[in-house]
Amino acid sequence: MIKMVRKPIILVVLFGLIAATLVIKGTAMGWFSHNQPLALNGQPALLFFTIARGCDCQMKVVQNAEAQLAAWQIPATLGLNVIQIDLNRRHDLARQHQVARAPALVLLDTAGQVVWKQDEGLSDEQPLDLATCLEMMTILELNP
Repeated sequence: MIKMVRKPIILVVLFGLIAATLVIKGTAMGWFSHNQPLALNGQPALLFFTIARGCDCQMKVVQNAEAQLAAWQIPATLGLNVIQIDLNRRHDLARQHQVARAPALVLLDTAGQVVWKQDEGLSDEQPLDLATCLEMMTILELNP
């Protein structure tokens, strides 16, 4: 009798542990969070897709891109809204703007349409093509 009771209890505990693991992982990855649409309010924006977790080499490139963008003074001068997006948490925005890897930049016009995108890094040390981004902003007159 005891052996018959032990087997179902072990299965229930095993499935409970698997479910708990999936809930914890899903919560950490944002599977259950409601994704808010971007509030651009008719302003141009520069979307900076990054990741919070990855392998060491991937994180080094992302950190270099973050430092490169932080040192770039042009968006603040022009009043351009720079929005940082975690690629692992916002799959909806990555699909919408067809971004497959981080770091990536997507320049949106006042209607929220993509006018320029960079999703291939130039180098590991300077991955972002900020000069071309500035050219596109100037050509399209994306001053808010």
